[in-house]
Amino acid sequence: MVDTYEISAVMAAVGVLVGVAYYILDMRHQTKMRDMELGRMVAQDLNSEQGARRYSIMMNMQWKDYDDFMQKYSSQSNPEIFSKWISQFMAWDTLGFFIKHKVVKTELLYELGGWIAIRVWEKYKDIIQHMREESSTHALRGQDFWSNAELFVQEMQRIKMKRDARFKDTQKTLKQTSEH
Repeated sequence: MVDTYEISAVMAAVGVLVGVAYYILDMRHQTKMRDMELGRMVAQDLNSEQGARRYSIMMNMQWKDYDDFMQKYSSQSNPEIFSKWISQFMAWDTLGFFIKHKVVKTELLYELGGWIAIRVWEKYKDIIQHMREESSTHALRGQDFWSNAELFVQEMQRIKMKRDARFKDTQKTLKQTSEH
């Protein structure tokens, strides 16, 4: 015969199991909600008219070398254009931070248009590298300058190569071209 003590112990154990199950489900739900909110914010920026305009401006900017770039597009010489390219790299730096700290799924960022950063990074990588090397004159920069943005681009490239075999060939061609 089952006494009251055993029934209450079983009920307490069932209550704990239900509480743990609820907590796990709630945590999964919160993670999905966080991913959705972050995804919405990323898509709102990348896929907006303003995002498309910023991308177009960045891809149409032309320069001969680092000095020419700074003369044309620095905060002193051209604050309007400067704000466009610098804000985009800052946004990608933030997304790289989120990836590094596993706040967001990399695949989500890729599918929301993060892949577009690959072409931009290729165009600007020499400028960024020069900024990193110039750290003695600009104390806020350094070898880690926009390293999270670079991580973001590397992750976008990794996904792109996994999904599109032709992209690997394109990357090989770009690398060979830049080496000559």
